[in-house]
Amino acid sequence: MSAPVGLVVNPRSHAVLQKGSVLEAAAGNMPDALLVRFDTVGQLELQMAGLARQGGRQVYVEGGDGTLQAVLTASLAPRTGFNVLPEFAILPGGSTNLAYKILGLKLKTPEAALDYIQQRARHGHRLATARHQALVIDSRSLANPAIGFLLSTGSLARAMIYTQQELHREGHRGSLAIAGALARLMVWPSRHLGRDGQPLLRPSPLAATASHFSVKGDHALSLMTTLPTLSLRLRPYWGEEIAPIAFTHASWPIRGLHTALLKVMTGQAGRNMIRHGLVSHRVDGVGLEYKGPVMLDGEILPTPEDGLFAVGVTPPIRFMR
Repeated sequence: MSAPVGLVVNPRSHAVLQKGSVLEAAAGNMPDALLVRFDTVGQLELQMAGLARQGGRQVYVEGGDGTLQAVLTASLAPRTGFNVLPEFAILPGGSTNLAYKILGLKLKTPEAALDYIQQRARHGHRLATARHQALVIDSRSLANPAIGFLLSTGSLARAMIYTQQELHREGHRGSLAIAGALARLMVWPSRHLGRDGQPLLRPSPLAATASHFSVKGDHALSLMTTLPTLSLRLRPYWGEEIAPIAFTHASWPIRGLHTALLKVMTGQAGRNMIRHGLVSHRVDGVGLEYKGPVMLDGEILPTPEDGLFAVGVTPPIRFMR
């Protein structure tokens, strides 16, 4: 008996909710597939463990960045039991699909998905696979290390939370919505307040330590990723070292805030950003001491009492193309 294929669908993801699920429709013609409707993290872990016990080697994920984060986190958890990590395929299902834009599959219909999955089962060794590392975030507040692609702190994390909860409500987290919120925040920083009544754009104490640099004190924001670009093709990274994590840190206050934002938005970020209080490095890992909001792929991570986070990278993960 061949190993089952895992089909993970988040029925609450924005695009799935609006248009229906491609994978769920395809599953009707795949009696041996394991269809997983992602409802809770605990249930997802049990279902991924079941796929591991059955020898599953391929997992298709239809949802946004947060859904992919949950699937990768569950799959890489030691107790899930994959002897060999499966290959993953990313189909767009959310309102933010950053990983999909770089590593995803364009399977827009159930027929296309079924055809691809069947071809992959028969001729998988002939079809393209990309290998890419993801971020690993560990802290005492997490049951398992969280696996994802974009980590943010400070005012950037607060702005993303504000976009989700105040401007567009849950489920509307698209790139344009977040970019619009950030633009308004930068132009009128004092007008936008969080639920605590404090300005979103404000200083937060943070210490970050890596092998060849460290920063400590009030910061405006930091962000890190293993992806080559962000949404809207933004590249606010310019570190010249050779390492998998791109890390950018903005001290407080940002000098010439509007000019700095314009440079980032128009692709002019580089060493000249140092004059604005921004630094960028390529690193293998970073230790953070921070008790403010931390977001990974649009999801808020719980803050540990000691405020300590360790950020590293996974081994290369195989993504079906």
